[in-house]
Amino acid sequence: MSFLPGHFPAAVLEDAEVAPLTTLTQVASNTSIASTITGPAGIVAGDLLVYFDNARGSSGAPTTVTPSGFSLVATNTIGNDRQNISIKIATGAEANAAIAGMNGTDSNQKLMYVFRGDVPILAANASTPNGEATNGNPSDQNVLSSAGVVPLVVIAGYGSESGIDPRTFTPTKDGEINVTSNNDAWLAYKIYNSSPADVNVDMTDEGNGNIIQSFYVACS
Repeated sequence: MSFLPGHFPAAVLEDAEVAPLTTLTQVASNTSIASTITGPAGIVAGDLLVYFDNARGSSGAPTTVTPSGFSLVATNTIGNDRQNISIKIATGAEANAAIAGMNGTDSNQKLMYVFRGDVPILAANASTPNGEATNGNPSDQNVLSSAGVVPLVVIAGYGSESGIDPRTFTPTKDGEINVTSNNDAWLAYKIYNSSPADVNVDMTDEGNGNIIQSFYVACS
């Protein structure tokens, strides 16, 4: 089949414009100790947002708040403590915007990561989450990310009423953030753009309100 110079069928042009997502990169993050968190500057449409919200009430766990457009992936509660982790494919309006969350009367710890693909992310599918909330020593968790389709990012959230040390992430995490000087809330990640492996996460008994949650998000 041949075409006149400069003339191509619409289907050929359409296929040429659709490139598959092949890589993820962590590009921004932010933290907060309020009932909201500010979306990091520079968020663009097609970014993946991962929002960790750990809050403590004075007479029971705070009411769950899932902000507009986010999907709640993992949640666990014990006593006055609740931890939620949600994801969203950004529209771009989240940059520098106040994003709602739980309002704990005793404490709020909010963490957000922004991940970007080599092309805009169109779909983000989270695995079934691991989760435990206990006043004792949580069991270690295995994220079965070797079964996931790349690119994917493994997420682990740790919360307690005291500083969390040690906390583990094996194979070695690519990064983590925390919010308070007493180190009682952490969000860690590892990106696999090829050859994903299972990930094991754990934390020690830090007293009351120990919560650990983990999963992976496959993007396309």
